[in-house]
Amino acid sequence: MDKSKKREMLAGVFIISGIVLLLVLLFFLGLSDIFAHKVIMRTGFSESVQGLSRGSAVKYRGVQIGNVKNIFILVDENIIQVDMEIDPKYFAVNRQGHTFPDREFYAFFRNEIKNKGLRARLEMLGITGMKFIDFDYFARPGSTVPSAPRFIGPRGVIFIPGVTSQMKDITGTLTMAVDRLSRIRFERISEQLENALSGLGQLLNSQEIRSTIARINDTAENLEQSTRAISSVLSESRIQGVVKNLEENLTALNELQKSILSIAQEAKVPETTAVLRQSFVDFSESRKEFENSLLKLNQALESLRSLTDYLSTDPASLLRGKQKKPITE
Repeated sequence: MDKSKKREMLAGVFIISGIVLLLVLLFFLGLSDIFAHKVIMRTGFSESVQGLSRGSAVKYRGVQIGNVKNIFILVDENIIQVDMEIDPKYFAVNRQGHTFPDREFYAFFRNEIKNKGLRARLEMLGITGMKFIDFDYFARPGSTVPSAPRFIGPRGVIFIPGVTSQMKDITGTLTMAVDRLSRIRFERISEQLENALSGLGQLLNSQEIRSTIARINDTAENLEQSTRAISSVLSESRIQGVVKNLEENLTALNELQKSILSIAQEAKVPETTAVLRQSFVDFSESRKEFENSLLKLNQALESLRSLTDYLSTDPASLLRGKQKKPITE
């Protein structure tokens, strides 16, 4: 074999090896997905799907589980039909990473849609204007599932209802707000506001308002002076002293009330009443005796005063005795 044939053979082997290596790299870089088992799901939107195209991501609560396969326009239904390819390998059944068989996978999604409110919604992919489809529980659990439109394509595909995107809700709200603003008669409001301000200015410049404001100022000054006077008289220490004395008086009053109640409960009313009556009788008798004693003492004092008067006029009679008066014929 000559050298030219060897060179051609080596070049052919090199080219074939490069093609095989390129196919292997493409397989590991994503071409293997072509041979993976996919489940077809379907949804429909009654709004614009601008930014959504074939190959756009399909996510389940933020996790990409597939891609958009086809997009159709249902003219009669006025709905955009979107077919999606979902990879079941992203849904692990247990800790070992086992996935659903097709029948159980269908049953899982139908239960989530019917009983837990799983729905599909268009979402923005950053600020690029591109969109993706997000599966999440946007509806209330147990809410009524809308009936599937008359889609094109094979039957038996899992239908997940689509809900309005947040962008459409915001746009609708803004449109409604702009429409309401356009109905407002700003010129009339401006005229009414100008008239009101003019009337308010005239009112504030009136003599009555000025006199009222002056009286209010005088009242405020009097109130301030009264407050200062009260503050100077009733200092904080004096107020605390008054409050303390009041508390002490109230405490003493309570103690007195308790003492009176205890004495009244312990007293023997009938016996005490009888003793008091006997004491009054004895006191009456003693008073009479005392009056008699005072009367006798008064008589004795009168006799003593007569004796004192006699001795003062005739002191010698104390030695010689009292002389008898002569008998006159």
